[in-house]
Amino acid sequence: MDKSLQPPSPRLTAVAPFYALRHGETEWNRQGRFQGHCDIPINASGRRQAAEAAKTLAGLLAADRAARRRVVVLSSPLRRAVETAEEICRQTGVPAEMLRTDERLREIAFGAWEGLTTLEVKARFPQERRARKQDRWAFAPPGGQSHADAADAMRGLLRDLPSDGLPILVTHSGNIRTLYYLLAGYGGNASAVLPVPHGSVLGWDGRRLEWISQ
Repeated sequence: MDKSLQPPSPRLTAVAPFYALRHGETEWNRQGRFQGHCDIPINASGRRQAAEAAKTLAGLLAADRAARRRVVVLSSPLRRAVETAEEICRQTGVPAEMLRTDERLREIAFGAWEGLTTLEVKARFPQERRARKQDRWAFAPPGGQSHADAADAMRGLLRDLPSDGLPILVTHSGNIRTLYYLLAGYGGNASAVLPVPHGSVLGWDGRRLEWISQ
């Protein structure tokens, strides 16, 4: 069977509603470099993307005053995510003390590939790059992590989301992709290649995932 068609196991149920988004763009994103755990700030485009995402979320919260009172912003501890989360707090009026970081939202580590472009990886790690193409879900670069590793962390985070709150998760593309594996029934390799634009907002209402802005 094609691994991309295999159902996730286990599939999560009864996960509280939340919004999730990818951080704004960085210079390394623009240059096509693997970032992983490297702590790169957002650039001018990233700040605009963060502002647009914050505007979208502010509109959603304004339409639901009850939700507005329950909001907590959970961010990856990496700078690019925290800067995006801070902009969300500014525009939505969420108090600074409601911004928290969680290690489980940190980007997948790319190990020896961090700081390299795709072309540099192709030249230096040809065998590993071919292995990644064959199974993007389970592949981990030398010294790095896989999407499957990220899914394990995200599974725990989702189970811990407060049922009496409305979390906004500010994270990274790999973590966003795992949501489709854990909540939407996508297979691993299918979810691992989904496009996730910077600043795009994803919503989970307790039953389905839906892009609110892309």
